[in-house]
Amino acid sequence: MSDAVLLTILRRSQFLRDVSDEELESLAGSLTRREFAPGETFLRQGAAADALYLIGSGTVEILRQEPGKDAGRLAQLVAGDTLADYELLTHQPLYTSARAVSPAVIYRWDRNTLGAFLHAHPSALASLRFAAQSRRLAQRQRFRWLEPDEVVYALARRHPLKLAQGLVLPAVLLAAAIAMLLSERLGLRWLGGGLGLVALAFAAWQWIDWTNDYYMVTNRRAVWLEKVIGLYDSRQEAPLRMVLSVSVATEVVGRLIDYGDVTIRTYTGKIVFRSVSNPAAMAAMVEEHWRRMQTQEQQADRQAIEQALQQRLEAPPESTPMTRPPSAVAPAPTRTAGLDRWTFQVRFEDQGVITYRKHWAVLLRATFAPSVLILLTAGYLGASLSGLLGTSPSGAALAAGVLLLIPQCLWWLYQYVDWINDIYQLTADQILNIYKKPLAREERKVAPLENILGTEVERKGLAGLLLNYGNVIASVGTTEFVFEGVFDPSGVQQDIVRYQEALFERKKTGDRQRRQQEMVEWLSAYHREVGQRQEGRRANRSGRE
Repeated sequence: MSDAVLLTILRRSQFLRDVSDEELESLAGSLTRREFAPGETFLRQGAAADALYLIGSGTVEILRQEPGKDAGRLAQLVAGDTLADYELLTHQPLYTSARAVSPAVIYRWDRNTLGAFLHAHPSALASLRFAAQSRRLAQRQRFRWLEPDEVVYALARRHPLKLAQGLVLPAVLLAAAIAMLLSERLGLRWLGGGLGLVALAFAAWQWIDWTNDYYMVTNRRAVWLEKVIGLYDSRQEAPLRMVLSVSVATEVVGRLIDYGDVTIRTYTGKIVFRSVSNPAAMAAMVEEHWRRMQTQEQQADRQAIEQALQQRLEAPPESTPMTRPPSAVAPAPTRTAGLDRWTFQVRFEDQGVITYRKHWAVLLRATFAPSVLILLTAGYLGASLSGLLGTSPSGAALAAGVLLLIPQCLWWLYQYVDWINDIYQLTADQILNIYKKPLAREERKVAPLENILGTEVERKGLAGLLLNYGNVIASVGTTEFVFEGVFDPSGVQQDIVRYQEALFERKKTGDRQRRQQEMVEWLSAYHREVGQRQEGRRANRSGRE
């Protein structure tokens, strides 16, 4: 790897963002370069952390060995990532092992040299500590909704000052409770004991609420996780490719103790990371991986062009036919499924089309009234016929009861059919909302997947949290597509993200193929023009001779 490439990696590193180019050039010369073959382990769990390691090129997997289990992969890191930062800063043995997946170039930054550098650059130390703590916190949490190849680079809660502010009222109540407990009056003591329990419960609730809110940046997206126990569970996210700008806002107190708001603006709005510690490091992390994604796409484009050039140069000009460049993505026809499935199934997949229905709790809520009436009427008829009411029912009363059952059953059936007909679909290139009232009109909303700029998950109320159902909101331009009351909304959101990624990958592959074909055509035209001119020169020389 050339020094220029190493300098580019150092400049893009978020914890070195404030270091001058002259110092980075000097730093690049002091790093020790080592190369590792695929499958070679260069950091072992439990060993002493004696240096910071920077991945220059290649792919490295991070492994964790648990007692009695095989080593499991926690993450897969790429060029620009650091290793052993948390252990080095906290003077602990290595928490994980590192093994090369592909040919890798690793740069070693000695502990003593790093210590002197960080002492001279406090902002770099704070940013490196932020990244290291984020990685360690992510390893402990292990969010199961992340994609297998998705890596968490920044993970933070609100600043502890916000927790302290939330504990002020419980502290006041607890102080009042202690004062009552010290009273000589028995009634005040009982009141103080109850108030103390309320204060402790309130403080515990504030603590748990603070620990449940996270702000996260991965190699794919920025995520805001918010959870209120028993009331609300939300995940709002935006793909990094949709990010337009990142800004930091701080107040006087925030500048003194280093916390503030990080605003990530997208095409549809913004995601605000409120009151995070070291907001500059968080913003730099978003910018770094935003640029990484853009760089990866540019490198893929260059590789496609280089491959086309190599193939064209290795083949004779006549062997490559002139064809029209392929389109990026062939449009898929709109498919509708699910309206003919008369079951209680809330998710099914048919030939790549995923269909969702509202949770059965929504059906129970809609059919509650007719179900109660049906049970009451049927109970009355049964009790009457069995003589439990003490008198023999008249024929008119029985006929009236039976006649009442008919509209009640029809009402129940109407609600069931209405629940069956409301479906949400995810196809290879679009999402659909289908609302159809029985014996009434049908409404369909369709939006291309490529126009979805962000998604959000909401689970409100105790029933939504316990039964795991809620809303999935997809932002499409200035409008919103809402999948209402679906089961496992986090899973639905991941289905949308997965289909989006597949669509964009197909588009990128189609664009690369089109550029390759265009390059081949340009080269063919060039070779024909050169050949014609050479033949013309030969003909002129032959004529003169």
